[in-house]
Amino acid sequence: MNGYLRNAIYVRNLAIVCLFTLHLNVGYAQQKEDSFSLKDCIQFMLKNYPGSTIYLNNVKIAKEKIRENNAAFLPSLSGNASMDYNIKLQTSVIPAGSFSPTETKLQMGNKFSAGAYLQADQAIFDKSALIDVKVARVDKEIADLNVLKENETLIYNTATAYYEVLTYGEKKKLLRESENQYKQLLEILKLRYEQGVVKKNEYDRTRVDLNNIQSELAVNDNNYHLSLNKLKKTIGLDLKTALTIDESIDYTTPQDISLLNGLDVRQLPDYLIDEKNLLQKEIDIQKKRAAYLPTVSLYAKYGANAYGAELSNTFNNLYDYSVVGLKVSVPIFSGFKKNSQLQQSRLNAENQRLTVKLNSSDYQLNYENSGSQLFSSYKSLKKNKDNLDLAKEVLDAAQIEYREGTSTLSSYLDADYSYKEAQSNYITSLLDFLNAQIALEKAKGTLASYVNHLK
Repeated sequence: MNGYLRNAIYVRNLAIVCLFTLHLNVGYAQQKEDSFSLKDCIQFMLKNYPGSTIYLNNVKIAKEKIRENNAAFLPSLSGNASMDYNIKLQTSVIPAGSFSPTETKLQMGNKFSAGAYLQADQAIFDKSALIDVKVARVDKEIADLNVLKENETLIYNTATAYYEVLTYGEKKKLLRESENQYKQLLEILKLRYEQGVVKKNEYDRTRVDLNNIQSELAVNDNNYHLSLNKLKKTIGLDLKTALTIDESIDYTTPQDISLLNGLDVRQLPDYLIDEKNLLQKEIDIQKKRAAYLPTVSLYAKYGANAYGAELSNTFNNLYDYSVVGLKVSVPIFSGFKKNSQLQQSRLNAENQRLTVKLNSSDYQLNYENSGSQLFSSYKSLKKNKDNLDLAKEVLDAAQIEYREGTSTLSSYLDADYSYKEAQSNYITSLLDFLNAQIALEKAKGTLASYVNHLK
């Protein structure tokens, strides 16, 4: 019952997220013609990031491995040649008896002997080689999945880097707005100070606050530059190349009703790789069993030999020969080596089955946590955005009252402090919300479709 209640609450929360569409008027600058949107950055990265080539090369290697294993069932042809100089001929002994009353010692052969032959081999039955072909095909499927997994990782890294740049850009605009307000306030205070209406410490206090804002702006500008370089590196763009991002991104919650159906782990590249690894382990058991079976092959050989007492006349006479045969190799006893290998393969397969089960639970937990995090960050962002607007209204009112002389500087600075705190909370929740969106897409295994729906 507790599990059912937990799932019901989780579905309810996600449903609430689905019903709300968040359009934040964050005051970004108009998009430039040469600016990069998030989709542009991702597409550029997929074409230019050097790391992708490694995984594509692994796919090509897997293809060549299939060809290599298929070659075991194609005819093979080899040629051999030899030339011997017999420094001392071997002595053969014919015992006394039939041909001679005494023992006879003979040295047979010539000082020089040569030979050459061609041999063709054709496998007829080799179960292990057949299984190697299956293994190579599974390797190819894993290599393809690794490309997909790497692309999803790169998409996720690009999105998080892009959102980091956006938040620093938004923070910069808010700080610029505060800087302009303080500059206007400082002009008023300077005039009043010169007129003797306000004290010098009020004027100096405002100057200190302005300096603090300008110092924070400098830090933020540096962070913006660093995050922009991080984005360039992530997408494979040269750091010296100028990059302008589209800061008018629409923060619409990208959730739909499919979230309510739960997680389909078969969409996750990691889960599919786990399954393929299990299939590899099961095929390896078959291969170890095949080691007990005989192998059968055909062979044909054609060659010639030549002999001579001198090198110059060795090749005067050639004696050719040919042979066709069938070879059967039967394993009988290997000192329990094959049995030990078979048991190891069975245990490896069992471990992989448990790994698939454990990882499936982790994927489900990650999905549920990502959904909860998105819902929580959405509520926090909405609350902080409303609070930011409210703090801005309070600050504007305090500024008007101070200009009209109906309020003190301390009241204005208190309102400004609350506004700065609201700004900080808003920026933090904005980045959390954006990252939560992309994290949920990654947990669902739907980053590819997410990119396709970007504008």
